[in-house]
Amino acid sequence: MYSLCRLLTGCLFAALTLSAAAANELTLAPREPLTRGTLMALLEAELPQPPDGRRLAPVITAPALPLANPADRPIVIGLEGLVVDEANRRVRGELIVRVDGVVTGVVPLEARVQSLIAVPVPSRPIREGELLEPGLLVSGWVAEEALRADLVRETAEAIGREAARVLPAGRPIRISDLRAPRLVRRGEVVTLVYQRGPIEITTLGRALNDAGEGEPVRAVNLASERPVRGVVVGRKLVRVGAVGGAP
Repeated sequence: MYSLCRLLTGCLFAALTLSAAAANELTLAPREPLTRGTLMALLEAELPQPPDGRRLAPVITAPALPLANPADRPIVIGLEGLVVDEANRRVRGELIVRVDGVVTGVVPLEARVQSLIAVPVPSRPIREGELLEPGLLVSGWVAEEALRADLVRETAEAIGREAARVLPAGRPIRISDLRAPRLVRRGEVVTLVYQRGPIEITTLGRALNDAGEGEPVRAVNLASERPVRGVVVGRKLVRVGAVGGAP
């Protein structure tokens, strides 16, 4: 495993001074280690990015991270000589380490590149039965090779739908996680609409299950105490079959 300690002492490049600024660089405070997240951000900033909705993200394979930093003063790490192998989705380059403007080490950098796709994810946990609104969704990233066919890909697919179960924050949403908004709730008093030809009669009933628009619902006619079956056609509104009975 490399360490910044090895780079700061006895390196062949210790006598070289930097003649030009690195294309992309970062500064570490005294004794601050080089972490995977920091190096990934440095590398990602240099990768060519595809059109909106996609993103290339590096997965660093060398050096092993984190790298210890024993320096008692700030060090600058620059990324140079970046080569992108698009066919194999790999990149390589060099990390140039400088102290007080003097190059003290070079570390080979290697990474594979993932193609990520933006999908809507909850910005906070969403309760079962909660209606999804634009403010509840943000963009999350999924590796293209891990993208499942049952994931919600566009925000518009989720807006106005209802959570069929608890949706954790930041996790992609499956199509089966959503349902039509419940327009009828179990135990609610609903309006039962009976129709025979041009004649329409309404009465009150009590719903026996939850249902969304166009979905079947069971209810009890409060006047006759008879069970009926119908279809939800609006908020607390159920259309049943013939007058006086179930369809």
